Amino acid sequence: MIYVLISSYILFYAVFMLILVLFGTSYKKPKLTQDLTAHKHKLIVFFPVYKPSKKAVQTIRKQKKELSNLNAQLYVLSQDGKPEIDSELQEISDHFDTHSFASYKGNSYHHALEFAVDRMQLFGEEKADSVLLLDPDNFVPKEGILQLINARTNGAHVAMGQRVSYSEDTSTSLFDGLSERLNDFMFRRAKSVLGLTPELSGSGMLVELTLFTNSVRKLDKIAPGMDKQLLINMMFEYERLSISYNENVVILDEKTEDDSAYNRQRLRWFGNQYYNAKKFGIRLLTSKNLSLIDYGITLWRPPRSFQIVLAVLFAPFDVWLFLSGFTVAPLILISAIISTSALAVFLNQIGALANVIKNIFPVLRTALTNGVTAAKSMRNKNEGTFIHTRIDE
Repeated sequence: MIYVLISSYILFYAVFMLILVLFGTSYKKPKLTQDLTAHKHKLIVFFPVYKPSKKAVQTIRKQKKELSNLNAQLYVLSQDGKPEIDSELQEISDHFDTHSFASYKGNSYHHALEFAVDRMQLFGEEKADSVLLLDPDNFVPKEGILQLINARTNGAHVAMGQRVSYSEDTSTSLFDGLSERLNDFMFRRAKSVLGLTPELSGSGMLVELTLFTNSVRKLDKIAPGMDKQLLINMMFEYERLSISYNENVVILDEKTEDDSAYNRQRLRWFGNQYYNAKKFGIRLLTSKNLSLIDYGITLWRPPRSFQIVLAVLFAPFDVWLFLSGFTVAPLILISAIISTSALAVFLNQIGALANVIKNIFPVLRTALTNGVTAAKSMRNKNEGTFIHTRIDE
């Protein structure tokens, strides 16, 4: 009975994956637009930086140059930074704060964001229209910022671009980059096509300041991550939340290359997903709002490494059980066929199939490690922390 329930669960999400991938193939990039009022949109470009490095200084300095002729203020919040690095960041910034949240109870990133939104209310005589949240390794060209502003002025509460890797030189960064692109395909492209709420990227998003402020203040300080609970808060704040996803806007993003940092990142991501699934699942699934129901289903999905790789590995055993009369159908085998078909469609669509085949064994190793990390992520000890990927913390 338990085996049938697990098999049915895996099959359901295999079909779910295939449907979203197929709809993702029909996504069309929005037409590029020009809005002469975009330069007047009052904007805060916000970098929350944990233990900033010289490289972060270079990226933020580069981003500052893209803000010329925009009605934008650059705000940097340095957490546990070295004095010499903080001095450089302060020189670059229009607004700068340095603060340590290490002694605060609960998720330090939640506390950092709450500190920041309180500070943002004090910038200038008039309240800003939007905040652009960026990681210290993100870079958005000016034209991309203007496109995000256009989406906001046309009615979107949140505008996002596509995060694209600077490079994918290692098997880990390749897997990380492919995982991000598959998330774009399923949870941003497909949901845009279906009229559902696209999932937040975590950074590289332009948000109505009032919405961002209210949603940040409702973060519970317990979830191991941030973006999933932030999205839930946004959907509860605005019944008809409008999120624009535009792949014309490229946000450069440094993918994780180190295995240890990658595992810590996944530990945070999976812990965040399943914590919010447990906390909000029933409320989301029993809602009358289709986007809330869809997100409840999305949160309970299994890790794709478990869904695809382990399903393929268990398929022969599943066939044996079926032929021996223990099950009414080889559900795991069917799941494996559906999931691998969905994956092949995705990889072919983005032109990465040959590269994945070439690196199949390192990619499989990373995928299997992912499954182990997912199991570890559900431990209660991960709650109330923000798991940073920096090795030197």
